[in-house]
Amino acid sequence: MGRADLSFGYAQSRLQARLGARPSAGDWQQLEATRDLGATLQVLRGGPLRRWTERLPARVGLHDMERRLRDEWRQAVSEVADWQPAHWREATLWMRWISYLPALQKLARGGRPRDWMRADPVLGPLVAREPRERVAALAGMQLAPLARGFGAAPDVTRAWTEHWQSLWPAAPAARRPLESLLAAMRRHRERLGTAPAGATSRDSLLSLEHELERIFRRNPLSPAATASYVCLMMLELQRLRGLLAVRSLRDATVEAA
Repeated sequence: MGRADLSFGYAQSRLQARLGARPSAGDWQQLEATRDLGATLQVLRGGPLRRWTERLPARVGLHDMERRLRDEWRQAVSEVADWQPAHWREATLWMRWISYLPALQKLARGGRPRDWMRADPVLGPLVAREPRERVAALAGMQLAPLARGFGAAPDVTRAWTEHWQSLWPAAPAARRPLESLLAAMRRHRERLGTAPAGATSRDSLLSLEHELERIFRRNPLSPAATASYVCLMMLELQRLRGLLAVRSLRDATVEAA
């Protein structure tokens, strides 16, 4: 357990309230039983996940929906950062870019950018440049520390992690639970990477969720409580995104038939 820091008092009270308002298993079951996108959005707007979707129009294409969800994600992390004491605000804001790491890794490897990347407000300026110019382009962006991930052996996630760790407190007692959080995330990625074809990620996600909840509860009034909450928020949004994407594609198939 990390040492309590009373400067996190306000943040802890807000995070505790938000954690208690997360959707239950019954909420997810209701959503999974709702088949079309319009009806799903209607259910969402009356439940604990409405903050992610209350600005989504009833009829929205897949790429537009995902762009809007990325916008909501950045705003949600910025809100959490506003609650933090000054010494943990920048590290929290850095977590806004988690959702962009897969796309940035693709670009770092020289992959052809998708059309949706060109329309994205974060990725668009980078995608507009030639591959050889992207490292220099990053220097003028908030994503500048990720330039290290665009090297000969591209690893954007490692570059993100190294910069995040540079923003951690110096005290070992504060760093240990953050290291535990990173280890939990790595185990999750390894489980997904070694899963057999056709396997679902549900069990691994539930295991990670329980580990993050444990870190949150064992380390109140600390950077680890905030970081674990933001990761839980990301898991929630990923699950919601998958659910909405399936319904959006299903509706598009029906309309095209």
